[in-house]
Amino acid sequence: MFNIVIIGGNLAGASAAINASIKVKNVALVERHEEPIFPVHCGEGLADVTADFLELDKIGCYKNQINNVEIDVSKMKKYTFKLRKHKMYIFDRNFLEKKLLKKAEKNGVELFTGISMRGFNPPNEIVLDNDMIKGKLIIDASGIACQVGRRIGIKTRLQPEDVGVCIQSRVEGNFKADTIKIWYHKPYAPFGYAWLFPVNKNMANIGLGIPGGQKLDLSKLLNEYISHIASSNYNIVNTFRSCVPSSLPLQNLTKDNVMFVGDAARLADAALGGGIQNAIFSGSLAGTIAADYIKGKISSLNVYQKAMEYKIDRLRKVYYRKSKLTTDEKFMKAYKRAFLILSFLDRVSPNLLENRVAKIMKKDISIFEQFQ
Repeated sequence: MFNIVIIGGNLAGASAAINASIKVKNVALVERHEEPIFPVHCGEGLADVTADFLELDKIGCYKNQINNVEIDVSKMKKYTFKLRKHKMYIFDRNFLEKKLLKKAEKNGVELFTGISMRGFNPPNEIVLDNDMIKGKLIIDASGIACQVGRRIGIKTRLQPEDVGVCIQSRVEGNFKADTIKIWYHKPYAPFGYAWLFPVNKNMANIGLGIPGGQKLDLSKLLNEYISHIASSNYNIVNTFRSCVPSSLPLQNLTKDNVMFVGDAARLADAALGGGIQNAIFSGSLAGTIAADYIKGKISSLNVYQKAMEYKIDRLRKVYYRKSKLTTDEKFMKAYKRAFLILSFLDRVSPNLLENRVAKIMKKDISIFEQFQ
């Protein structure tokens, strides 16, 4: 029997495996793909605080530095924010996930890649394609599917409006390599937003994400947005669709001997759709706390729940604020007001917004470091 079994080899799962294996032996990770999927289902944006935490430079992960963020609030107003003290990067997620899985394996984690979880018999038995393994403690990092959770009675089914439906293309063209562009609401992303994240001056991730339940032709909307935002000469290299949770986080991040991280825990931001920072943080924290539990240093997994409460509370507030924006008028009024205020604050106190965001992310890291 393994001490800890992680279901999912994404950023959350790999982070959990690495940090668990630092403290205990006999850790396993199950990932249904042989290698991290490509093209990655992600815009690949990352803040500098998280990039430093992951040591992207040390492991040789490509990153494109972003210095400016341009925001269109539909056709009403455009705002430009210059990043001064802190930066954002577009990174190579596929490369990073491969490196993290290799690090986990080097730490002694047994990887079951190219193998799917077919069932779970509580409290320990995980049924794989042609095998069965057992774990004293299970970490569910299976993404929006929440594979273990739905098999132990967790309410994992989401309402259509609580699912962020995304479509993205990797596009060749001529782009401002240091500038992200975001378009809110219509005509390209009703009740959501569209984005251009430059990988370099000749390549960009261009996509859109909207709440589910809207009967829209996403391919048409994306093509129209690419035509609007890209240069006249562009080439679509590939396109993918995916879904992210845009819901309330799980009320309980543990049940019996199971812990939930990343999208399985519904830790994506309902307003912005971002989940990378929360996936890495929750996975790293869960792995460390799981190891302490196995070693007998703590008597309850509720330590993880308590450590995550401040983040859960913040995500709940974001969700409830957005859920009130049920009409075009309410949506546009709220976002127009928000960016007007942010633009004013950016002018009178240039580093205020960046420092605020960085402070939240640094708090994640400081909480994690308390358990190292």
